[in-house]
Amino acid sequence: MDRLYRGIESGLLGLGFCLSLAAFVALSAPREMGLQVAVTLPMLSVTADIAN
Repeated sequence: MDRLYRGIESGLLGLGFCLSLAAFVALSAPREMGLQVAVTLPMLSVTADIAN
């Protein structure tokens, strides 16, 4: 059972690393003027207007 938990933990750590890497790459990508970003979660909605 310990091996299962270690496998799940390793998988979640890898997923977290990949998501954080993708976030940094997305931040460094060139953007168009007035790009609007919207994130909708089941109980939360966030909208940001990003201007360079």
